[in-house]
Amino acid sequence: MKNKIAFLGVLIFFTFTSFAQSNLIAIQNENNADGSVSISADNFAGCKYTVKLSFNSLSGFANTGGMNPYITVINPGKTQVTKLMPDQNAGYRSLNYNYSFYAGIYFRKAPTNYAHYLLPVTAGKTTLVTKVTALSNLMGQKQESFFYAQGFSYALGDTICATRAGYVYNINDQLKQGEGGNTVFTDGRNKIYIQHKDGTLGYYTILAPINCLVQNGDYVIPGQPIAIFNKAAEKYTMLFSTYYLDEEKIRSENPKEAYKALPTNYYLNENAPSTTLVENQKYESVKSLPVIAEELSKRDKKKLGL
Repeated sequence: MKNKIAFLGVLIFFTFTSFAQSNLIAIQNENNADGSVSISADNFAGCKYTVKLSFNSLSGFANTGGMNPYITVINPGKTQVTKLMPDQNAGYRSLNYNYSFYAGIYFRKAPTNYAHYLLPVTAGKTTLVTKVTALSNLMGQKQESFFYAQGFSYALGDTICATRAGYVYNINDQLKQGEGGNTVFTDGRNKIYIQHKDGTLGYYTILAPINCLVQNGDYVIPGQPIAIFNKAAEKYTMLFSTYYLDEEKIRSENPKEAYKALPTNYYLNENAPSTTLVENQKYESVKSLPVIAEELSKRDKKKLGL
């Protein structure tokens, strides 16, 4: 008597946070000759993503990945997420799951702070560090303890530079109107998001019109120009934050605030290589070849003459 196999392949996008972009990750099943099912992902982004598979029903199969939900990291291109092996004694097999995805690499505990972020302005330029307020504070809500953001002031024609090496994966320069009033850290603004080597994420949120100098998938080095303030506005402010993806939050049934912010320390000079910036103080950006080269491959260093 042949086994009856019923595959219920339900693929549903769940974007639990505003940080996820749709149409970047596609999951599909492949039925193998031995009765197993391979689940693979196509990653159309220029950086690593974390995928979460939640099995609503899994009968007649064993997941080689183990846990439910199953979480793994996928590189750009096609990656096998997991393989479901058949139970030869099962008379009925069914499979039903949904998935969600998040930019970056998940961490079980907060990663160690990277020490040497460059100031996000052209070497030799001075920037004023401005006060940043969480939107929840302006609405009378309690500010979360993990909220961190640094505001940097610029002028018309100034350049925003990368603070750290990484891959650009989410940009927007379509908002052509500047913003007055308070400096508020929210999503939906002009922005450039960069994934760092360790899987943390640098968020450049920009409160004025810009001309973006990079594209999704580009690799940037510290100090590289990534955007220019190209249109008159009331003020020219960029908010910078460093985030990581929290595994515990992702594994919860209804993940909220899956990304947690890390305090960021900046390189000012060789005597102040890892500094916490103070609001309402001015700082001058200094070029440092050791900092620029620190996370680069040997090939990139050779290409840049470092």
